[in-house]
Amino acid sequence: MVRFLSLFFIFFLFNNVLLSQDTVTIVSYNLLRFNSSTDRNLDFKNIIEKIEPDVLVTQEMIGQESVNNFLNNILKNINEKYKAADFIDADDTDIDQALFYNSNKFNFVSISQIGGYPRPIYIFTLKHLETGEQFIIYNLHLKASKGGDNELARSDQVKELKNYISETNSKFYIVAGDFNIYSTDESAYKDLFDITESGKGNLHDLISVVGTYNDPLNAKIHTQSTRTSQFGGGSHGGLDDRFDFILFSDSVMYGDRIFVIDSTYKSFGNDGMHYNSSLNVFPNQEVSMSVAKSLHDASDHLPVLVKIIFSNEKIFREVLNVESYSLSDEISIYPNPSRDRLFIQSKKNKINSIELYSFSGIKFLDQNVNSTSYRVNLSDLNMGNYLIIINFKNFSKQVKFVKK
Repeated sequence: MVRFLSLFFIFFLFNNVLLSQDTVTIVSYNLLRFNSSTDRNLDFKNIIEKIEPDVLVTQEMIGQESVNNFLNNILKNINEKYKAADFIDADDTDIDQALFYNSNKFNFVSISQIGGYPRPIYIFTLKHLETGEQFIIYNLHLKASKGGDNELARSDQVKELKNYISETNSKFYIVAGDFNIYSTDESAYKDLFDITESGKGNLHDLISVVGTYNDPLNAKIHTQSTRTSQFGGGSHGGLDDRFDFILFSDSVMYGDRIFVIDSTYKSFGNDGMHYNSSLNVFPNQEVSMSVAKSLHDASDHLPVLVKIIFSNEKIFREVLNVESYSLSDEISIYPNPSRDRLFIQSKKNKINSIELYSFSGIKFLDQNVNSTSYRVNLSDLNMGNYLIIINFKNFSKQVKFVKK
């Protein structure tokens, strides 16, 4: 009876939180050299109707005509609430980034840029109407392809981004776009999560994968390519890379008024069953075959989406992470971030062992525990992001933490 009442309370609280707060859907989507042509508009409309974004962060827009086309012929055909942010058509590239938003939830404030190769990083500032808070989106599209020079170009632009953010006082921001990163071992990936001297500008990735993304074990997180045949100028070879990310500031990651709902992050349309295959191969267990076909035909990238809560009041954020609630209710890991020690406590299950890794795959700890609690000494670790794996008898729990 007590268990039933607890579950009822969680359900009641979950529904009331959702009803009383503003849940915002953020989407990042590379539209594959989108222009004034209407050939792919019906496919994009089919996709957008299912996703219902409140903030749509796009890459590979060819000129102001592409923005007008996407806004007037796709988004406004779905709902008149959509507007486009100002667009900058850079002289040294033919593909740029854009942003669209739900005007019932946001006002557009400004656009600026961080110069760089092969194209600028655009900074879009929105004002959330209900809370009055500014929400900043860094929209980037890093250098494509493998090779030392391309990896260096990605790393250089990420460093410019980190330097910029570390000098600002912004709290609520995300970094989204096409990162073209192949592995967590790549310099650009490590640079993204370096702790800055100012302590500001930190970023967080909800995907706890270490190593090369092109691996069947990582099939569920891949975002490119939706195709195995070459057409429309897109990449082919099937789903086997994770190029598209949404990353989060400290305040969005760990806040109690404005924060990401961890369990909502996903590559839309990816059911994890199409590694090195076309997305439109039957069956697709994530979306209808009509939507799968539209995702396949519209772009070689999948949209990445996540939901963020905007609230004027502090709320119990764990209730909103429904998929992992039972585990988060039974396992406590604190404090996070931490300077010198991390406490791990399990209410019900005995911990068999604990492993600790850097994002480059270096193992710092492999400790047998055989207890319900353990204290991890962090004093010898450098500042940065780490992955801890807590192994139980029948399951494991992976958690990222930050060493300050």
